[in-house]
Amino acid sequence: MRRALRLVLAAASLPSATTLLPGRASRRSGARRTVAVSDSSLADTSAFLGDSSSEPWRRRSTREPGSGLTRTSGARATEWESDSLSFFAPDRTRRDRREDFGDDLLPPPAPETIREGEMGEGRYGDAGGGRTEGWYAALQEAPDRLRASDLNEVLQPDHLDRLRFTNYPLQAYGAVFKWEVLIDDVLEVYRAPWRAVAEEHGLEMPDDDDVLRAVGMRPERAIQQSFRWTSDWGETQQYAFEHFEAKAAMMRTRDFEASEGVRHWLEILREYQVPCCLCAATSLDAASVEKLLERAGLRPFFDACVTAEDGCENAEQGYLVASIKVRRPPSRCVVFEDEPRGVAAAHEATSKVVALMGRHGGGDLRHADMRVSGLDDLSLMSLRELFKGEPPI
Repeated sequence: MRRALRLVLAAASLPSATTLLPGRASRRSGARRTVAVSDSSLADTSAFLGDSSSEPWRRRSTREPGSGLTRTSGARATEWESDSLSFFAPDRTRRDRREDFGDDLLPPPAPETIREGEMGEGRYGDAGGGRTEGWYAALQEAPDRLRASDLNEVLQPDHLDRLRFTNYPLQAYGAVFKWEVLIDDVLEVYRAPWRAVAEEHGLEMPDDDDVLRAVGMRPERAIQQSFRWTSDWGETQQYAFEHFEAKAAMMRTRDFEASEGVRHWLEILREYQVPCCLCAATSLDAASVEKLLERAGLRPFFDACVTAEDGCENAEQGYLVASIKVRRPPSRCVVFEDEPRGVAAAHEATSKVVALMGRHGGGDLRHADMRVSGLDDLSLMSLRELFKGEPPI
């Protein structure tokens, strides 16, 4: 309707034409017909139709008044030299997509930014071969959202791995070590930072039982509830920060030594290509773990490490993350622990547990799958006996 009104008004203004538009050639004479459109008629038409902002298909003209509107004829009649009032006019800013590539044979650009782990390593390494969607989406969950049942399905070996595990059965299992079972005199490692804080502020030094009890809790809670140094939250945060600084300084300067039988057992596992992971999820950062392993001479024996950077909040989450990093189902992993709570956490992750008696007696660790006095008491047959009731791979 609006377009018809424009044409009527344009035809009515033919006597005062100031601009000629070339048209089609006449059939009889071959001369071209011209259609005259005046600027005043265009102004009257615009005033009659009102503001074009309410009509999204109409584009405002950027040409100066009096210049008129022209259109090319012939094969390029669909292209306009200036902005048109017609909503059928094509957009001159559009370009052929093939011009962006330069060659029709080249592949188009990526539709979106490549997400983390989509074509490389994900949150916990290259578990799943870099595949992080669909079936393998469980491998990229945050530690507090990991479930042992999901990982036991996703981390099942494929056909080639099954053939390899048939020839080399021990490679089907994973070994997860709590870092305290590897280091000699670990109690002094826990005691030294608290001693530094107590001497700095003239506080009473807690006994060994309180120090061991504070291992599995946040420093602020240990200061207020276990040591009872203060009830003021500001002082509690100050003591906790100084404990962190003292612990970091101690980890940089202390000469760690491996416990008896640790190196021999790790050499056996490496010989039979059993993947090993060090778990220090809630206590040490990556830099401290690297220095600990280097000074103890144990770095070549571990394929992965779970540190504070992984975001684990408890031991169970740390063991689930460790199973992802060694690419073995949690039910096929063996956790080496020395605390009753750690044994329970490993069982919650559906893993087997070997408890080392020392800080805790055999009665406290009776719910473990195997109890030993040291890692030198273990053998390869001991590892196979832990899974003797399990179905074959």
